[in-house]
Amino acid sequence: MNCSLDTSYHPSGSAWTLHDAIHGTVHYPSYVQPIVDTPEFQRLRNLKQLGTSAKVFPCATHTRFEHCLGVAHLASTLLDTLERNSRVQISDIHRKCVTLAALLHDIGHGPFSHMWEDFVHRGSDKTWTHEQSSCEMARQLFANNAIQLSQGYEHFYAEQLICALITGNQEALRTLLTPDTMFLAEIVHNKRYKLDVDKWDYLMRDLFYLRGVIDVDSEFVRLFEHARVVRDKEGVTHIGYRARDYRWIVQLFEARAKLHMECYQHPIILGLEKLLIDALTQAEENGFRIKGTKISEAHQSPLVYQYLDDSVISLIETNESAKLQQVQQTLARIRCRQLYSRIHASSEPCDIDELKKRFGTDEFFQLRKRIPYGSEMAPRNVPLYDERGELVEDSGSIVERVLSAIPDKGHFEQYLVYCKSEKKDVVSSAREYLENGSVSR
Repeated sequence: MNCSLDTSYHPSGSAWTLHDAIHGTVHYPSYVQPIVDTPEFQRLRNLKQLGTSAKVFPCATHTRFEHCLGVAHLASTLLDTLERNSRVQISDIHRKCVTLAALLHDIGHGPFSHMWEDFVHRGSDKTWTHEQSSCEMARQLFANNAIQLSQGYEHFYAEQLICALITGNQEALRTLLTPDTMFLAEIVHNKRYKLDVDKWDYLMRDLFYLRGVIDVDSEFVRLFEHARVVRDKEGVTHIGYRARDYRWIVQLFEARAKLHMECYQHPIILGLEKLLIDALTQAEENGFRIKGTKISEAHQSPLVYQYLDDSVISLIETNESAKLQQVQQTLARIRCRQLYSRIHASSEPCDIDELKKRFGTDEFFQLRKRIPYGSEMAPRNVPLYDERGELVEDSGSIVERVLSAIPDKGHFEQYLVYCKSEKKDVVSSAREYLENGSVSR
């Protein structure tokens, strides 16, 4: 078990203790436990953080449940750091909102990680994001479990702020926060320069469970120890970092790129996700529903969505409807490791239509793998401060000096061709045909 909860009694108002594989023994404020114990949050136990990755990396079985708890811990840790380094005082209601936004930021995730968004977008809802559902699920959680964040109007304010922190809605945050407290918007979902506690936890957690497979230096986490509150020319507060730590910021994004390269977008995982999306689409077309709702639309009803997790595949496999037999045969391929075969990889796209015509089958498809390198993703606009604690006005020279020393520029791009057929002669013939360079654009 990755997380265990301390079942000993704690008096009202005291800390709640959890033992985490990454952060060790963690103490949470007492208001966290009632939220964790709700059905809406417990659903996260059945959502693997890395979706289908465990099919390739057997140890990658950690869940959104432990990730969200880890992000909440890091949010509280960063608040303490900012108070200590900047001599600012963060109000109780703001501390609670930031901690709970971190705790609930992924409560709206669908099964199989970000693959679910691709599946939903193939249906009627082209713009859905899991952050939207996180806000809807959070509101349902508060209402259905009679959880009061504060008294009177302050409860409404807290609920609004939590949702704005989850989505990173800048317009809402400028309304809910003052220039003195605007730095709080950069802790959970930092839209401004993409450094936040969400990345901090999932990078550490994913690297931990992939250790021995993917070797990445995690020294970058030290940059958060020196975070402090700074002000821009307009007097608006932000979270600033030591100028000499910019190399660690780049290292963080290099770690993210490497995880995308070797895990998140592993060729087998990409092919498996396509197989799953095909099966889910086919199941829905053949009448599979959860509580009478299409699975691609379940997010529109939080009361339905709370029952949707990674077990959806088992529900389809054990459904007795004759209409789902073909889908069940498709899903059986996953259990037997008879996945879609990758038959070609190239820096140039393949003419799939020509390939289909050549072999007389529609069972070929192509996926584009595009991963920006760390030097491309690292933020150029992050506030940096010098040894005197003052904001560096010309931080561009520091940024460019660090980035110029990195050999990998731009992005990695690759086109992967797959064959759905289980016929070995079709797969081998198509692979040989492509290796001879017969169908490049």
